Amino acid sequence: MDRSAQFDELRRMMTERRRVLLQTRESQQGELRALQSQDRSREYEEGAQVKLADDVLTTRSETARREVLLIDAALRRMDEGEYGECMDCGQEIPIERLRALPFTFRCQEDEEERERTLRGNVPRPSL
Repeated sequence: MDRSAQFDELRRMMTERRRVLLQTRESQQGELRALQSQDRSREYEEGAQVKLADDVLTTRSETARREVLLIDAALRRMDEGEYGECMDCGQEIPIERLRALPFTFRCQEDEEERERTLRGNVPRPSL
């Protein structure tokens, strides 16, 4: 399979993932609105459970929103003919990496270098 056909497959996969994420996020937002609209004069323990559920739903919703943004950016790069190229070194990102992380925009080496820089060049512990 040539790279173009592989990109078409990745586009379909990301588009489907995006659809599922948006549906799930909308459902979570509905649950969150329902939790927030409930009367707050509960017992302490029940209130803590509601707060925990609120926090979990908020975190999941934000994670889904971020993934949708990454997918949208990858689809834009596809449309612009820049998909699959490392934004740092300009080399082709291996298709195996794109299958694992379809919205990545760096090759593995440059991503690892970026992470080391963000950590302050602290070496990764060996296993």
